[in-house]
Amino acid sequence: MAAPMADLAQSTLPPFYAQRLGPERAQAAAQLRKLFADVGLHKQLWPRWVDARPGLLAAIWVDLDDEPPLSQLGEALSTRYGPLLQDGAAALKLACAVPQVGFCSSSDTRIADLRKLCGQTTLVVQKTPAVFPSLPEVDLAPEAGRSLVLSALVVAQVGALVQGLAPLRLCSVVGAVNQPLVLDLNQPSASASGEWTPRDLVRLCAGSMHAAWVAIVGGALKGTVWGADEPLPADADHLLILPAQHALLRRVRLLRSPEARIANACLGCDLCSSFCPDDLLPHQAMRSFGPKASGPALSGCTGCGACSVVCPAELLPSQLLFDRLGNTESQRRETETPPPIRRGRLRIPTELMLSRLGLLQYQRR
Repeated sequence: MAAPMADLAQSTLPPFYAQRLGPERAQAAAQLRKLFADVGLHKQLWPRWVDARPGLLAAIWVDLDDEPPLSQLGEALSTRYGPLLQDGAAALKLACAVPQVGFCSSSDTRIADLRKLCGQTTLVVQKTPAVFPSLPEVDLAPEAGRSLVLSALVVAQVGALVQGLAPLRLCSVVGAVNQPLVLDLNQPSASASGEWTPRDLVRLCAGSMHAAWVAIVGGALKGTVWGADEPLPADADHLLILPAQHALLRRVRLLRSPEARIANACLGCDLCSSFCPDDLLPHQAMRSFGPKASGPALSGCTGCGACSVVCPAELLPSQLLFDRLGNTESQRRETETPPPIRRGRLRIPTELMLSRLGLLQYQRR
């Protein structure tokens, strides 16, 4: 079957980049792009504006903090899968003909691991503030041009692809477990179904701290409550275990009747809008919440969760509103117009964010 035109456009190398790279490296870059397109990975790597505006992309940052609260994926990737990160970053630097590719994190331990990994390469390593949300495109902005931020897991998947390895399937299990772990779900499960369930993973983590616990797949701010014996989805990379009576679970359950909850609880204080790194107006969308709660107030929402962390009424605007927007991430990546530069005027210290979500006690020191 022929590839769609959109896929073909992103799998070819624009002339500007070919000229910048020279004949031999341009051929290698084109081969990499075709490889990414063949497995459907290119759409996760760079939005259409990168090729539509040649030369605008000045840096790619691999953000090891771009993960749900408490997640240990970044640490596992920098220590156990460092060569995959390195190869993935090098492949992206060539495929996008970008002047600078680097790693960033707020963790001193991760920074030390990354500097050891990248010591003899042209890849750079930079420390970022310990604040939420993580915005390397703001903190490490190039003097000219734009930055593109990618998660460490996506870049490690690129490394696995260029090395000819099977795609990674890692899951960070955190929260109320006795031994938080990052587990490889490519390994066969011992359950009767042969598929991994939250109960299987909790057992591997030496059990839960509580007899009655609940699993959230996807993390505290974007996650979904999941049955203990229900097979995990193929893309599950974060499993948060909480005691059954945890306050965050109460907030998640209230999403089942959002209209009444918002009408009675939303203060219209605009604190959520003040902390939005994309300069959106979630407080306006919350007050007009309904089946068509979208429009200018929400256009460009990334679902980062900053609004949910600061909400004094303990609502979850990021989940309530992001679910109403459909696949905005896909739409945003398909546009040829670069998004507005994020500002991140107000951000939350990481420990305060964990405290407000009731997760600070589970932070591994």
